[in-house]
Amino acid sequence: MNIAVCEDKVSDRDTLCAYIRNYCDKNCYEGKISVFETGEALLGAFSPGAFDLVFMDIYLPGLSGVAAAEKMREADRDFMLVFITISSDFTAEGFEVQALGYVVKPIDREKMDRALYMCRGRFEKNSRTIEIPMSGGNLTISIADLLYVEIYDKDAIFHMKKGIIKSRIPLDELEARLGGEPFLRCHRSYIINMNYVDDMTDNGFLMRNKDIVPMRTNGSKAVRMAMAAFIAGTPLEVE
Repeated sequence: MNIAVCEDKVSDRDTLCAYIRNYCDKNCYEGKISVFETGEALLGAFSPGAFDLVFMDIYLPGLSGVAAAEKMREADRDFMLVFITISSDFTAEGFEVQALGYVVKPIDREKMDRALYMCRGRFEKNSRTIEIPMSGGNLTISIADLLYVEIYDKDAIFHMKKGIIKSRIPLDELEARLGGEPFLRCHRSYIINMNYVDDMTDNGFLMRNKDIVPMRTNGSKAVRMAMAAFIAGTPLEVE
């Protein structure tokens, strides 16, 4: 997914990019961010289909965000647009250029999570995938759809949103390929997707599908701390 951030203030631009990267990483989305300081610079890189999502400050030096958006909409009606502003008084102008909404400064995680969640349909089309070995060849799966994995009798059992998949892949290798958050090795035989944990019990996790996944006894404090840290930065809703 190609994302443009057009913001002239360095601190706000860095904050926007950090929240976008965090959202993509925790939800297993592929996201490439391109940054611009002016509307003119963004227009110079813009072409139909170049960007899926654009975050743009309304108050830019030179060409305003609204004026730049009008020019972009003339060429491309499909990209998603979110304005960054110190005021939400531009509702009418945003409607004219089909803006999804506004993030009002000062920018914080909650505001960004709400804006990004509105774009979840486009993000889901760009979910990260991995290939797992099967008897008839490799199978590509979207890891955003993976609730947890368990090892049973040498089989890696993938509990997906829609059903179960069995593969012969070592859990250590799978853990490395999943790449960390939102995945957590909570037990020597289990890896969970923390997005799908509904509750944490004394000795395990209640998953979204109502399964109970055990937590290792030795090192349980580190597991709980990792889960707590993840919750502190988790997007508001994950389906």
